[in-house]
Amino acid sequence: MTTREAALKSCKDRLEHLEKAPSHHCGKRQRQRAIELEKVKIEALRPITREQVEKVWRGEWQVCFEEWQNHRVEGEQCSKCGFQNYGPSNLYNFCPKCGSPMTDKAVDMVMERLEALYEET
Repeated sequence: MTTREAALKSCKDRLEHLEKAPSHHCGKRQRQRAIELEKVKIEALRPITREQVEKVWRGEWQVCFEEWQNHRVEGEQCSKCGFQNYGPSNLYNFCPKCGSPMTDKAVDMVMERLEALYEET
């Protein structure tokens, strides 16, 4: 059993104990706060999902235009930080300015790194 799994089991056991304890065992507000704290700890110990990564970190290249020497140049702009790229559209998997994953391949790389971190602990 990894440290993370042991911590998760400990939190679940404590939560079960708190929910089964009689209401007079400790103050009602104190008991409720302890239950909420255990639920937060359980949620924090769960691995991050691909959907969470895409929702929070993933950016998109959005079309943008710029006038340059009387010519309209089409480029792309990061939806997270506004970095503008006027080179090839498939040049970056990650935004060079803010590091947001911009492609499915980049999201896969982020997920592999996160999974490796969870396996180490």
